[in-house]
Amino acid sequence: MNQRISDLGERGLIRRLRKNFPSLYAIGDDSAVLPEIQCPVVTTDSFFEGTHFHRWWAPPKILGRRLLEAALSDIAAMGARADWVLAAVSIDPGIEVDWIEDFYRGLTEREDVILAGGETVQGKRLGITLTVIGEGEEQGTLLRRSSLRPGDNLWISGLIGRALDAPEKLERVAGLHGEDLNLRSGHLLSCAELEQLRAFLQPRAELDLGIKLRKMGVRCAIDISDGLFSEAAHLALESGVNTVLEIDRTIFFDSVADAPMAASAAGEDYVLLFGSPAEFDFSSAGCSKIGRAETGNGEVTVFLDGEIVNIGATGYDHLEV
Repeated sequence: MNQRISDLGERGLIRRLRKNFPSLYAIGDDSAVLPEIQCPVVTTDSFFEGTHFHRWWAPPKILGRRLLEAALSDIAAMGARADWVLAAVSIDPGIEVDWIEDFYRGLTEREDVILAGGETVQGKRLGITLTVIGEGEEQGTLLRRSSLRPGDNLWISGLIGRALDAPEKLERVAGLHGEDLNLRSGHLLSCAELEQLRAFLQPRAELDLGIKLRKMGVRCAIDISDGLFSEAAHLALESGVNTVLEIDRTIFFDSVADAPMAASAAGEDYVLLFGSPAEFDFSSAGCSKIGRAETGNGEVTVFLDGEIVNIGATGYDHLEV
């Protein structure tokens, strides 16, 4: 019989985690003691089972890493280095201990980010709040939403649309399985759909690129967590400019390229949307130029395949009913 969290209790679980994860040496005190940080950059993200993810989507290690990368993406968008993470976890006592251990393996898989502490409480469903603390080095050089200027080009750092219908596709095949995220026997997906779902479950925060952009003199970026249109609207509003997007189907995953408008609003891509002076070219870094900033007052205009389109809602709303 598999052991459950209720069999261990909170202290028993913490002892077991510390034993099996030596990197959690810092969680024994009431507070984490961090080394001196010159320019602290801090972000917090919350994720709840049934709202932001389901346990059956993928193995627990994959899910833990996915949530960590999503939180780290906000640090990447600032051009900062991520160093420490605090995890406040709400756990259903009926969850198996082995599952939680594998979930923590995902949370601690990155060698460049240390899980320094947090909190564990009982809840009716699994939930986790991750607070990431990073080093920005020089505050005046950080990438900001408010730093886009007329004449700047807009770039994205990778393909988008991975979240479009992803939960429904995962439900259709009862999730993906194993470290390689394979299909169970009897379930079918196209190669393009499988590529999309693997990308959805395995995002990678663009930390190295964010730091590179900052050191090159780029000053404006945002991560695409709520959809391309939504993030372009944020940049336009915060910078007091108009953003003009000129997109085509080459910027999307193949499985969603026939629904570019919906894919642009789906979110959870965790790639960077950034603005830079016209003399910069990031094509060799795998980035795609998708528009520009113009003098204006916060409006977004979208051209799809050269024709202007009405975008309607810009993207995901966390408080929408």
